[in-house]
Amino acid sequence: MVFRKYRAVKQWGKMDTRIFKEIYSSRNKRKMPGFEVPDAVKALGAPVFETNQIFTLSNNKNLVENAREHVENEVKFSDQVHPLQQNRPAYIFEAAEPMSDGIAQAALLTRSVVRNGLPEAILHNQAVNLDISEEMVRDAILHGERFNPTLEKLPKRFDPVMFWIRHVRLHGTPVIKRNNIILNNLFRHVMFAGLRSGAFKQTMHVNRDDPLSVYISGGRYFSKTPLVLRAQPHLTIQTEDSTVIQPWAGNLDVKAASSEPLPDIYPISPVIDFEQDSIYNDDVLLTRREQKAAHVHSILWAREQDQKYPWTSEQNMANAILTTYAAAIAEATRNGATELKKPLGMSESIF
Repeated sequence: MVFRKYRAVKQWGKMDTRIFKEIYSSRNKRKMPGFEVPDAVKALGAPVFETNQIFTLSNNKNLVENAREHVENEVKFSDQVHPLQQNRPAYIFEAAEPMSDGIAQAALLTRSVVRNGLPEAILHNQAVNLDISEEMVRDAILHGERFNPTLEKLPKRFDPVMFWIRHVRLHGTPVIKRNNIILNNLFRHVMFAGLRSGAFKQTMHVNRDDPLSVYISGGRYFSKTPLVLRAQPHLTIQTEDSTVIQPWAGNLDVKAASSEPLPDIYPISPVIDFEQDSIYNDDVLLTRREQKAAHVHSILWAREQDQKYPWTSEQNMANAILTTYAAAIAEATRNGATELKKPLGMSESIF
């Protein structure tokens, strides 16, 4: 009985080999289509020889040299440089760099003095007291966390404590998309509440996922190598009311802040976290830049926390400071101005 089974398996193996050989031989008998000279080569006027023809000719060397000279004389390709590409190196900040020394490093780069909290004039402003119920906020958050039906493959979960455990790959709404949905809903509630109460009298223009890029040259760290600040906030809100860019501090406060020393992060270099690359565009890139009556009101964005290499709150704050600083520079230089004649209000918040 065992012998019969072995014989049947052996015969089946022979049959498989025979079928494979027949398929392989039939494929080898197929004729490939002949080679045709492309039209681009014909347009160049270059001579085309058969495979073995060049070796049978007595003057094959002269033919090859004449063909090469003919092509070099007829076709001359020039290196086309992009009109925005420049050879001048620059530091690049793309809103994705974890600052080594956090807020102190960002304050040193922007030559700023950090203040905790908002001024009293802003806290007691009429626009702050908006009628937004707790149910609205809960509904806005649940819309992004629970009610969205998106099913995409999410990154693998990583536990820094029990790192040897392999978690199951889940499907759902990505973190960035959930955060963007929550930001949209919260901003919608704030805008409608402001319109109902009369706090927002000017029309607000909202743009989503528009790039932001500014160019800074000069100062202590960027006189030789300038700095390019780039970001892509999810919401860029602009209004026709020019009071949104007025400074929150008076002249006395500005003078008092100017006398305060900047933070010292020695021996860390403030530009240690920036990549160095050539400048692609030294012009201001801001949405609705052509509208002279528009002013940047606020920018909202979110980022996904890396599970394996999470950022600290200091690194998140430093990134927010530089991104807000880029928006303030873009607002100050949107009309082609190179020097700031009046102070510009700027603040940042992270939650």
